Amino acid sequence: MNSNRQVSFVTAKITAICPISLLRRVSDLLRWQYKDPSFTLPIFTNTSPLYHTLRKPEPLTPDEERDLESAHGRLQVLCQKCVDLNVPLTIDAEDTSLQPAIDYFAYSSAIVHNRDGNAIVYGTIQAYLRDAKERLFMASKMAENLGIPMGFKLVRGAYMSSEMRTASELGFDSPIHDNIEETHSCYDECASFMLERIANGNDAVVLATHNLQSGKS
Repeated sequence: MNSNRQVSFVTAKITAICPISLLRRVSDLLRWQYKDPSFTLPIFTNTSPLYHTLRKPEPLTPDEERDLESAHGRLQVLCQKCVDLNVPLTIDAEDTSLQPAIDYFAYSSAIVHNRDGNAIVYGTIQAYLRDAKERLFMASKMAENLGIPMGFKLVRGAYMSSEMRTASELGFDSPIHDNIEETHSCYDECASFMLERIANGNDAVVLATHNLQSGKS
């Protein structure tokens, strides 16, 4: 990472630049596309919550495609400004009904803007999700194969009640770890993985935790 960089970040919520209904629609389409063996984006694993999309969604309408292009353009303007100022941009996570589209925004922007060993765009991994560690490994591997650095913000998660309620209403197991100890373990393993990659000259991480033990580890 550039030693001249200030210890400052810009944080973006994709829900502020793209309609939530459209993010949900794009997430549905991505979940359905995951059924195709050729799908290679590091957005899902076999343990990811796919129950939000139980039937094939309709394609985006022309208006939705225009809105999606506009939202993507807004994010690219923000990313380029961060590149110009050498200030990293963290993209916040949302609940799993929206997250696939947000990950798509984050990773596609990282491919464009993370260059020369400098991670500008950071995705967010919520460690309370069962698939968090595997998705982190997959995304890091993808970035390594592409020869770009990847930045991640690691958090525990913020949508426990709604995630558990949605899964229960649809008749599926919760996508969240069964207990807090499993979440702590997942968080610490993700943090250790990222710190090891950084020690070897790869990637970047923000450890967003209020947990004393994780901070000491």
